[in-house]
Amino acid sequence: MKTSENITNLTKALFEFQGKVTSVKKNAKNDHFKNKYADLISIIETINPILQESGLLVTQHPHEDVLITTVYHSESGEFMQSEQVLRMKDANNPHHYGSSLTYARRYALASIFNLIQSDDDANEASGHKVTTAKEALHPMHPMWAKAAEHVSKGGSVKDIEAKYIISEEYKVMLEAAK
Repeated sequence: MKTSENITNLTKALFEFQGKVTSVKKNAKNDHFKNKYADLISIIETINPILQESGLLVTQHPHEDVLITTVYHSESGEFMQSEQVLRMKDANNPHHYGSSLTYARRYALASIFNLIQSDDDANEASGHKVTTAKEALHPMHPMWAKAAEHVSKGGSVKDIEAKYIISEEYKVMLEAAK
């Protein structure tokens, strides 16, 4: 791992981030292994609003057969960077390359931000409480229209916030639906 010379502000922002998000809901199914997992979209939709609130920016890009993931503190410019070798059967096969890249991106984000993929069925039965990060609601989300309809019929944005993370900008948009 590479870091800027100083990471004091970055560390504080990561601490703030981890206080708000610890897990991501499993939303996809692996038919081969018959299990569920949090896909890349779920991870990104969950962490992006909290990253922005915490003043963090993440970039991920491939360089030859390596995925480079960098976390920046937006105000100070401090950063930390990790590299992960992309593993695939056939590097000349675009499908294998894309699958490897997506898989590496998911695991890099989960590792850097200490995210767990929660499936609370067993925990609920045993009495353990698992706090799952809320999903981010935005105009492209499949439930956006229902949320806007709820507000237009007299419901409150607070009702929607009980289930979703909503940025200030999108709250304004929902309020306009009244």
